[in-house]
Amino acid sequence: MATEVKLDAIIEALEMADDSISSYLDVETGEVRSITEEEFNLAEDPQTVIEDLPDWQREAVKLARSVQEQEGKRYLALPDKFDVHEWAIMDRFSETLKDARMRNDFHGGIRGAGAFRLFKHLLTEYNLWDAWNRFKQVELRQMAIEWCKENGIAFRQA
Repeated sequence: MATEVKLDAIIEALEMADDSISSYLDVETGEVRSITEEEFNLAEDPQTVIEDLPDWQREAVKLARSVQEQEGKRYLALPDKFDVHEWAIMDRFSETLKDARMRNDFHGGIRGAGAFRLFKHLLTEYNLWDAWNRFKQVELRQMAIEWCKENGIAFRQA
């Protein structure tokens, strides 16, 4: 198994989880690696010749091929955007608000179309960006710790 992984590296990967980027832990090195959908597509295409790719893309496509061949062995997939579920984090943040009016505004704001946009607007309106960022970091840190424990991964805080 890997040397200790830096928890912050996992948290950083969780922060950027979206439809076009997947992140993996290399259990041999303890490194967290992120791969774009485009790099995976190139790696899967039998017509892709590594040497024909630009220098900056060669290593990424080689890594994508390695991940495809060794996922679940050398590479473990980190939680994706569906696992992170930012809306649920927003909902939990809303529950922490002591002011009833604010809490109601946030609860109403994150339901329906435009929830993410309205949530950001409310953060600005109520000057809660710092509180939100702290809350989200705690949530992502806890998620990273739980993922490491579930997968038997040793981690260090710094």
